[in-house]
Amino acid sequence: MPQQLTSSILMVSPDTFGYNTQTAASNTFQNQPDTSIESLREKVQYEFKAMTDKLSENGIDVYIVGMDSEYDLPDAVFPNNWFATYEDGTVILFPMLSELRRLERDKGMLEEIMDSSDFCIKEFVDYSKYENEGLILEGTGSLVLDRKHNAVFAIESERTSRLLFERYSEEMKIPAANRVFFHASDSGGNPIYHTNVIMSIGEGFAVICTECIDKSEQEEVLRKLKRLQLEVIEITYDQLNNFCGNLLNVESVADESIIVMSTRAFRSFTDDQKKILEKYGRIVDVDIDTIENVGGGSARCMMAEIFLPKK
Repeated sequence: MPQQLTSSILMVSPDTFGYNTQTAASNTFQNQPDTSIESLREKVQYEFKAMTDKLSENGIDVYIVGMDSEYDLPDAVFPNNWFATYEDGTVILFPMLSELRRLERDKGMLEEIMDSSDFCIKEFVDYSKYENEGLILEGTGSLVLDRKHNAVFAIESERTSRLLFERYSEEMKIPAANRVFFHASDSGGNPIYHTNVIMSIGEGFAVICTECIDKSEQEEVLRKLKRLQLEVIEITYDQLNNFCGNLLNVESVADESIIVMSTRAFRSFTDDQKKILEKYGRIVDVDIDTIENVGGGSARCMMAEIFLPKK
């Protein structure tokens, strides 16, 4: 049976971090910084190093790369949107809405880091061609995967095309009954830009903001999660805005289940919710306030899981 958790993640250093005006139109979580770009990047570098150090201390294999580009790539710290890896050795490169973000895709960098780390890439599947057709699917931002049960959840937005969702599901041989495509809005009625903002799936549990889902679809989404034998932890709009839906369940090299979230999210979960989460893993929180406030993404977005086989 496929694994839901991995102990290996790739993270990209935020060397050219900034406020991306191209993504701000669809990401209401972004905020204009009130400091100089030099001060901003100093802060996010500190947060990034503290996070990678903490993950390593907790037994996670963290592979850190910098983006070798002539361009400033403000969102490069969120690599999970442009590629995903699979246990059979497949790597999928995904189409991005922002032209700036398209420049983050670096097949050569992936080949180099995976090869030097003894991971085996057997095949690249390049979906970036669909950008020319206006079809967007931003990796595990758009797709929340239950790898163990071969299921996928996605919400429609400018960054998540239903047609490409179905094409992905067909090519990955995900049964029709395990494909859940739905709609969700923030408290202002705006479509939420990524599925992994409203929900996360770990080993045995799911966190989801039910109240942001269209009322006609709420029951069906919850039913599908429970059919996958996942304990559902429902979060509120306020918790959604504090990135409680954007966490990642990984495992340490010693096979300990760990749930990574931001400190902001940790403070927003209730004690009862934390007790439920702690049944499934030890919580590790990381302080990434600046990255969250300016970039509009949180802990899960910063970690691209590596499921590739070893050589």
